[in-house]
Amino acid sequence: MRMKNSKLNFAFCSLNFKLTLWLIISLALSLIFFRQFWSSLPTMLSPGWVFGQYHAAPWGVLALCLIFLRLKRKDVLEGLKVGKLEGSKVGKLEGLKVGRLEGSKVGRFQGWKNFINLQTFKPVLLGVAVVAAAVLMPSSQDYLVFQVLLASLGVFVILFGRGAKIPSILVAIYGFAISFPLAIQRFAENAYSQTAIVPVVGLMNILGYPLQNQGQWVHFTSSGGEPISVVITSGCAGPATMGVFIALFALMMLDMPVPPKKAVWLFLFGVVGTWFQSFIRLIILMLVGYHWGEAALWTAHSWTIYILFPLWYLLFAYIYFRQAGRLGGLKV
Repeated sequence: MRMKNSKLNFAFCSLNFKLTLWLIISLALSLIFFRQFWSSLPTMLSPGWVFGQYHAAPWGVLALCLIFLRLKRKDVLEGLKVGKLEGSKVGKLEGLKVGRLEGSKVGRFQGWKNFINLQTFKPVLLGVAVVAAAVLMPSSQDYLVFQVLLASLGVFVILFGRGAKIPSILVAIYGFAISFPLAIQRFAENAYSQTAIVPVVGLMNILGYPLQNQGQWVHFTSSGGEPISVVITSGCAGPATMGVFIALFALMMLDMPVPPKKAVWLFLFGVVGTWFQSFIRLIILMLVGYHWGEAALWTAHSWTIYILFPLWYLLFAYIYFRQAGRLGGLKV
């Protein structure tokens, strides 16, 4: 019993030591390679930046990932223990091989071969590659937080191997959420914006509002006679909220998975619904601009997204939970 307790205490201390070492190394890497992150952090946390276009979404996804990590801390700790146990088993197996062949030239050669076995160093090589990728990424304020997280993940992989599975998935989800709107803006700016402009102008004309568009520009005269011209970019068409939806859907599938067929239909329904709430938002903005002028349009532009998307996602979450059988024990 004493031997068992001492082993448990040693394992607990060893885990705490590794976590402390991870924290120190990660902090050192951020101070050496990512000084811009620390100098930009006050700006990135300011309300003006957070509630600016695209910036609230990444912070929101990051907060949800951290909450998920907190809720799954027992699973993460179990993964760390399993990773350590697997490493220990590999080490013992290599030692047995060396011991059996000891005393002969073949044994010595095989012992060295086992010692440098690539399988043993896979976590280290992978972790170093992840850290290198974070350091060598082009510097951009949009990716500063992701770079720091990626470097920290690399160190985590080096120290814990397969125990980094859940943190790796969460960093990937966060990376997707910030990359999706930026990728749309760079590679599909006009095409993505037209998915909103064409139906918005078409519906407004059907309703009797004289909107005209030239490319991404929409022109109309308000009811008070004020000429208004606004540009509807890809950002206005909702790629940020689409990225957030996909990230949230991934978190929900991790926590409460549904059967593949049901997941496909839920995902498609969510994508269409997320596009539709962006469409409704633009309709509201055009109506506000027509009836109350351009100043009112821009006021509505700044707050409508923070009302419509949460309301839509609450509806989607309710439907998802019903499908997952988590509401009232019912499966629909």
